[in-house]
Amino acid sequence: MKPDQFIKETYRRMSARSQNNTDTNWEWHSLDNFLNQKNAKITEKQYEKILPKDKNSKILDIGFGNGWFMAACIRMGYTNIYGADFFGKEKTQKVVDACTSIKEVFNIKKNIGDFLLEINQKFDYIHMSHVIEHIPKYSLFYHVDAIYKSLEKEGVLLLRTPNMESPAAMSSLFVTLTHEYGFSDSNLHSLLHLTGFDEIYFHNLKATTIKQLIGKYIRQPFLFYIKIKNRLFGVNHFGQYDSELIVTARKKGHPGFLSKKK
Repeated sequence: MKPDQFIKETYRRMSARSQNNTDTNWEWHSLDNFLNQKNAKITEKQYEKILPKDKNSKILDIGFGNGWFMAACIRMGYTNIYGADFFGKEKTQKVVDACTSIKEVFNIKKNIGDFLLEINQKFDYIHMSHVIEHIPKYSLFYHVDAIYKSLEKEGVLLLRTPNMESPAAMSSLFVTLTHEYGFSDSNLHSLLHLTGFDEIYFHNLKATTIKQLIGKYIRQPFLFYIKIKNRLFGVNHFGQYDSELIVTARKKGHPGFLSKKK
């Protein structure tokens, strides 16, 4: 079984197993239920400064999961939202039908690169949270090149992924069957730069809940240890040691490198 097939099959089985489990079944039965999920409320506060100012920006959420990012965008007033995931279209249909801000939700048939080239659309903003680590290493250029091609000029890609230089890197890498590759700030920056992106910036999202604030302070001694360890033995370039990397990159004038070869 090829990597793309393995990833899709894993998600097919997860979807099938979650159908009768209320703890894991994320089919939203009403728009109100969808918009008021906890993660959407948190994201609304955290993403305020890193989303487009134009509320009509064409936004694509790849690998939307339970839809928390799309819900946050709606809460923030964005009106031109698209989503894509494996087996996600059917579970979100009731919400899509009830919300004019979500223009379309796609099922990814095989992989992200093929999907983007197939729909052949341009977006102002593409969001991928904990998706890129599921892409096989030697397909990364093909997929990110396709993402670059799918952005308008001045369009922005926002990526979130586990950080392999965090104190719990191995746990983050092996927590699921479908993680194919791990990123540090350096190799993620390199991937984006070599794909044509400019204005590559790492972000540290502010804590918005008491639980997040407590967690932030508890983590400080561990992060301090990692920083000292890297200062003595490592080669970290951008000072990112928390459990998650959050990066934005902008498409400027570079023509990109997309080829049909994967």
